[in-house]
Amino acid sequence: MKRAWSVAAGLLLLVASAPAQDSKYNAAGIAQAGDIAYPLNAQAPGVVTLDVSLDASAAVQNVTIVRDLPPFTAVAQNAVQGWQFTPAIVEGQGVAGAVRVHVVFNPYNPGGVGLPGLSLQPAAGGAAGSFQPAGLQKANYASYPPNTVASGTVVLQVHVGRDGKVHGVLVARGKGALIGAATSAAKSWVFSPATYRGGAVASDVVVVFVFPLPQAGTR
Repeated sequence: MKRAWSVAAGLLLLVASAPAQDSKYNAAGIAQAGDIAYPLNAQAPGVVTLDVSLDASAAVQNVTIVRDLPPFTAVAQNAVQGWQFTPAIVEGQGVAGAVRVHVVFNPYNPGGVGLPGLSLQPAAGGAAGSFQPAGLQKANYASYPPNTVASGTVVLQVHVGRDGKVHGVLVARGKGALIGAATSAAKSWVFSPATYRGGAVASDVVVVFVFPLPQAGTR
């Protein structure tokens, strides 16, 4: 019995000394999103990254450009400002927070034939505060589904764990075969974890795929 008590006491000590779980801080997320138009005059695809700063009620206060890609940036920024988000929660209370939004202007390449590699420009700046969103390290375009003429916007909430890996993907907006293509691509992305007061935490990142009209052609 003495040995059993000693082992149990050791386990209690490990639990007591373990770092705080992510339930202490729940990152903000997406509640409702709209479509983003693919600029018809754009010559090359790419990614725009934005940090959406929110107050404690999840009202948008500011949209900061983290990864700029004219002429796509203005289109993405204007659209995201009208979206609705869920607040960050600390110990059950809403607090000011930020959501990182990656908007992928995807090339039209049915079946992934000739799909270009995605080159990420260095991220610059971002939202200030105790919470720092997960950083995108590697991304892939979605392979446009074959035998479809669909176009439009797919909005995903991607759950990034404290290890930086994608642990789940929820669809906030989308339609048809484009959802599967976008989800498959997002699951392959690689992140560095978000931090709260210097410690790694799980978080949600919004990933948006904007699929062009088929007549835009392969770019």
